[in-house]
Amino acid sequence: MDDFFDIKDRDFQENPHPVYKRLIAECPVHKSERYGFYSVSRYQDVKEILRDTAMWSSKFGPGTAYADPNAPNALVNVDPPEHDFQLKLVNKAFTRQSINALEPDIAGYVKELIDTLQPNGRADLMRDFAMHIPLFVIARMLGVNPDDRLMFRGWVEELTMGVFGDADPAVIQRVQGEFGAYFTNEVQKRHKVLEQGGDLADDLITRLLTAEVDGKTLEPARVLGFISFLLIAGSGTTTMLVCNTIHHLLNNPDQMAKVLADPAQLIPAAAEESMRFTAPVHGLFRTNNEDVTLHGVHIPKDSKVMCMFAAANLDQAQFSDPDRFDVERDASELRKQLGFGWGTHICTGAPLARMEARIALTEVLTRLPNLRADGPAVQTAPSVLYGFDRLPVAWDVE
Repeated sequence: MDDFFDIKDRDFQENPHPVYKRLIAECPVHKSERYGFYSVSRYQDVKEILRDTAMWSSKFGPGTAYADPNAPNALVNVDPPEHDFQLKLVNKAFTRQSINALEPDIAGYVKELIDTLQPNGRADLMRDFAMHIPLFVIARMLGVNPDDRLMFRGWVEELTMGVFGDADPAVIQRVQGEFGAYFTNEVQKRHKVLEQGGDLADDLITRLLTAEVDGKTLEPARVLGFISFLLIAGSGTTTMLVCNTIHHLLNNPDQMAKVLADPAQLIPAAAEESMRFTAPVHGLFRTNNEDVTLHGVHIPKDSKVMCMFAAANLDQAQFSDPDRFDVERDASELRKQLGFGWGTHICTGAPLARMEARIALTEVLTRLPNLRADGPAVQTAPSVLYGFDRLPVAWDVE
């Protein structure tokens, strides 16, 4: 069979659904001859891989590049029991209560953004709106200067490319140095105050440093690893969720009308359906600890295997009429979607991402009347992420 699936192909990035469907139907285990990794696309196969952490390891990282398993990695790069220990510590710091406490600040910031944009009658919702929200939220959570968020954005773009083997090593080394220096300074400042018995603000860095499980804490290097993971996993993906949802609603006026008629109920449903219909991450990788054969394909030990969340979300064995974007899709089906992953490594920040999306979409859809496209949307460069680099829109100004 020809090598019809290329994760870095522009045509695939522009229209991935036909490729997903072909993978599911004809080639549930695909080997990329160009890049050497395997892809698994059927829903049940993806879930089984995500469930079986003994067989399918995260120690070499979630991207195409092989990470160093001996580095002080955090969460997404470690297996149980280390993962379970880290997750308990992170859950002590990253509580539902602390997430809910952010809502007034997030709502206030998003309202300010819309207040600034609304009189203009047009904007690039990606560059002028959506990309700023998760970076503001992460800076607020970490207790660092929100004005540094654009610097964070540059780091995120380069570090994400590094995870997936697409970056210049010299650039990655520079960015890692800048990132490390910035956040090492933040960690050291808090350590100094703690050693002197002083009081610290209740921010996420402090909670990560001080949380204990069975008398053990996270060492500073792993705290830095978690911060890096939070920036990479929690910024671009949430931005893409917001813009992808708006794009689908603009392309489906009947669905937009339903959402506007019942925003309280259907805006969260629209965001969840967007996660199913076009997950912001095509998929993440695991590495098999033993040789394995799946659907007749031999996968040698220590191969990179992509669990294709986005393809699995279109598997008609699990979802009715999966190629239809439906904001009234049954909740029991939506709960199956794998856009946030599944199992041991399910996204820790999913409740926060859902909150950010709900707030952002509510402001856009209720305060920008007659929202419409204002030129072609521009997809991001081909990568493991799916979303928009530009999303120009216009609306009526009263």
